[in-house]
Amino acid sequence: MSNLTKLISVMIIVVVVMFGKSMKTVPELYQQEIQVPTQKNILSSKAISHIGEKGEVRLLPKARYEIKGVVKSKKKYSDFTSQISKYDLAMAWGNLNKDEIDSSIKYSQRGRWYFYSYKLDSSVNQDYISKNSANVHIIHKNKDVLKQIKNIDKGDMIELKGFLVDVDFKNSNNQALWSTSMTRDDTGDGSCEILYVEEISVIN
Repeated sequence: MSNLTKLISVMIIVVVVMFGKSMKTVPELYQQEIQVPTQKNILSSKAISHIGEKGEVRLLPKARYEIKGVVKSKKKYSDFTSQISKYDLAMAWGNLNKDEIDSSIKYSQRGRWYFYSYKLDSSVNQDYISKNSANVHIIHKNKDVLKQIKNIDKGDMIELKGFLVDVDFKNSNNQALWSTSMTRDDTGDGSCEILYVEEISVIN
């Protein structure tokens, strides 16, 4: 074997290895039904003092919450609420990640909302999609959680654990309450979950 042939062979191997690493395999779990988020409402709880980029805010826990799903879209914001919540994750569970269903749905985000469109011949309807997907406003507990959020990619299957919270931005200049959704059945304004994330894991 000539040196040139050896060099070409090595280059092909390197390209195959690099390409293989860049491709995301689809775990079998994605093709199975993913359980719905679990929520345990809290009747009363002490407020959580959280330091954002513009000072202290009060987080009012409403429920213990765990959500597992596939990230369909991720968007970073620089609006007023980004002082504590820089990222929104659009997530899907149930049967929405099965190939034959997922290929018929498109997701997007803007203005702290998420949007989806689906083909008329899809095997699921609007009601099923809305009840098995959500736009989650992420409040990171600490820098480690924020770092993990930054590394999340579209297509990752993740699990988040923490609290659904209302956010009190009260300070000397303004007063505003940002309220979380408490159900997966709502749509439109106020239907997004505000999640104070204590733990995050990637299931890949």
